Amino acid sequence: MRNRTAVPGLGMIRGDHAVINPAMGAMMQVLRGFMLILWVFMLVATVVNPSAVNDNAIPTTAVVAVVYALKFGWRRLTAVLGVTRCYLCADGVAVTNRLGRVRDSVAWSEVTGVQQTAVVGLVMGCHRIEIFRSGSASPLWFVAPGTKSALVQALLAEGRRTGALQ
Repeated sequence: MRNRTAVPGLGMIRGDHAVINPAMGAMMQVLRGFMLILWVFMLVATVVNPSAVNDNAIPTTAVVAVVYALKFGWRRLTAVLGVTRCYLCADGVAVTNRLGRVRDSVAWSEVTGVQQTAVVGLVMGCHRIEIFRSGSASPLWFVAPGTKSALVQALLAEGRRTGALQ
């Protein structure tokens, strides 16, 4: 891992994970799920009518392949640019926005608790995480994609390591 810092004062970055915008992330997961369902229906229609291979299966398969290639390419690009990321640092947590700038951060010494809510459905899954701070400051919140997000386990492990969480 590179020796770099996300926010001055939070120390070296110990973990780097993707986060999503709740509305856009959920909408894109649902749309990709519906696209896969449409693809299955087109393949079934191709089996029923084999002469429709050129009309159904090939274009639909190409669209599905392009969408998923764009998805994985976008993931790699955002990781390189530091866009919509959660940085687990030695002394705190920082979350960046769509432009790669730090949206919010909290030091482990200010953390009073963490609340995690899992949302799991047929075509989407994510975790909403709120990190509560001491005082009257509003909590730092973000959404981690996936039903088994590595960010959740890494965040809890890092919080326990620093003594901020039990």
